Amino acid sequence: MFPKVHIIQTSYRDMEIYDYLVDLSIRSSIVATTASYSLVTFNQNTREFGDLLIKMAFCNDSSSSKAVLFALLALASRYRNGLQSQAVQFKTAAITELTRSAERSSLSTTEAAQHVAAGMLLCSFEIHDSSETGGQWLWYVRGVKDVIKISRLYEHADKTFVSEMLEWVHYHDVVAQFSILHWRHRQVENIFAEQISTSGQGNLLLDSKGAQLTNPARPSHRVLQFLTEIFNVLFQAFEHKDKLENYVGILTALEGNARTIVEVSDNYDAQMNNTATNPIKLYQIAILIYLARVSESISGKPRDIQGLIDKAFALVDRLWAHEHQFPLLIVGSEARTDEQRAIILNLVKRSEKNRYGRSLDCLRWGLHALWIQEDLAADQEIVPSYVDRFNAIMSKTRFIPSLA
Repeated sequence: MFPKVHIIQTSYRDMEIYDYLVDLSIRSSIVATTASYSLVTFNQNTREFGDLLIKMAFCNDSSSSKAVLFALLALASRYRNGLQSQAVQFKTAAITELTRSAERSSLSTTEAAQHVAAGMLLCSFEIHDSSETGGQWLWYVRGVKDVIKISRLYEHADKTFVSEMLEWVHYHDVVAQFSILHWRHRQVENIFAEQISTSGQGNLLLDSKGAQLTNPARPSHRVLQFLTEIFNVLFQAFEHKDKLENYVGILTALEGNARTIVEVSDNYDAQMNNTATNPIKLYQIAILIYLARVSESISGKPRDIQGLIDKAFALVDRLWAHEHQFPLLIVGSEARTDEQRAIILNLVKRSEKNRYGRSLDCLRWGLHALWIQEDLAADQEIVPSYVDRFNAIMSKTRFIPSLA
């Protein structure tokens, strides 16, 4: 008896993309020229994560599985040939399969995780070239959060494939709050309502349950949890500007608790080599700098963080690459000399090459804008506050940028 086979109509170009996609799971990490390396995760093994996505795409013949496959193909096509018709066709096919799958009355745990994977791959598709994104990446993050909530996927976080998806979403969700906080055009909730026809009533505060979904054994858990606390306080403070003094004490308390994220890292260092933990350390230092500067801006009391800044630049100088834009923007904003600025820009350049095609143009543009502000402020009596500076550069973009 011959095994059952399925005959499909395909083209040489389809097979070429398929072969390229298969490379995501079989090519040596030394070669590392596959699209999976452009995925932005936090403290997750990129190659193993790519393998997991491949398995989710081929685990069955369901619409949700096909959605993951088409989303992977869309990202692979864009990675190889830029934004062109074939990449858009794969993206459209992924959305079609997601819609078809969502018509079911309920989703299994596997199907819900596949919805999350497909949605986050489409998010990655949008932010692959940051200069071309139209802000749709944020709606994909919001969409997969709804899937997680409705399907109660967090109740199955003990499953590896589920926890990896949840951590992926949580990272992008947390970092997105920085962009939302400082983007001053319009209320994000109102834009969201207009584009997808919802009521527009939403809560920008991050769900505390999100941090519980990540692995407490990883330093990234405490980093994201701490960043969540900071953003939640700042959203409330900026919403009640007439009562800013009420939040000074809260921010001061957060500064006092900041040592905990460093302690977690120090304990983790005993189990991991410095190469693995250095990127996490840079993230930690960047958060401490950001918190100190924001507190300084709100309270009017200067903070002595020169030691943190020196430590950050010493660490940047040792890194070969760093894929996360948020900490580089925060640390880079402290660059006062041409030498320091060159160190940051060289790391950005190396990171673009190391990540095989992911554009960091948004980061580069933001750094240059901040440095111009700093240079101009040197000759002015009235200097913009730290918060105002970030509000200005983030609001220069028509769409909300991703700094993941």
